[in-house]
Amino acid sequence: MFDLFKNSRLSYPLNWIVWGISVSGVLYWLFFAFIEKAFLDRVFGGTALFVDLLLGLPVVLIFALVVYALIYWGLKVLVILLLPNWFERIESTDTLLSDTLEEGDWVEPASPETDKETPTNPTASSSSKTHSKTDD
Repeated sequence: MFDLFKNSRLSYPLNWIVWGISVSGVLYWLFFAFIEKAFLDRVFGGTALFVDLLLGLPVVLIFALVVYALIYWGLKVLVILLLPNWFERIESTDTLLSDTLEEGDWVEPASPETDKETPTNPTASSSSKTHSKTDD
C-alpha cells in the first residue's frame, strides 16, 4: 500500500475531484478563521493586539496548508483502499521513488576477520614496539 501511495498519482477525473475537495476544505478553514471568528473585523477595526498579528495570522495561514494536506492525503488513502485501479504509476529513474536497492546503493560491512588484524588501540601497539627495543 505504501508503494502505491508513494509511486503513483490519481488518474485524470479523480485528481480534480480530490483537489477540489481539498481546496474547498481550505477555503472553509479560511472563512471560519477570518470571517466567523471575526479576525478581519478586529484587524481592520483596530482592536487586534500585536500578538494577534504576529502569531495569529501566520498560524492561520500555515494551518491552511495543514488542512489541505490532511484532506488530500486522507482522500488518497481512501482511494487506495477502495479504488486502487484509479491510480497511474509514476515511472521515474529517480532513486528516491524506488523501494529496491541497486548494487551501488549499499556498502557491505567489514568482516570480523579484518577487525582482528587491525589494532583497536594505537597506543598499545606503539608501546609494544618500544618495549621490544628496550629488550635489545
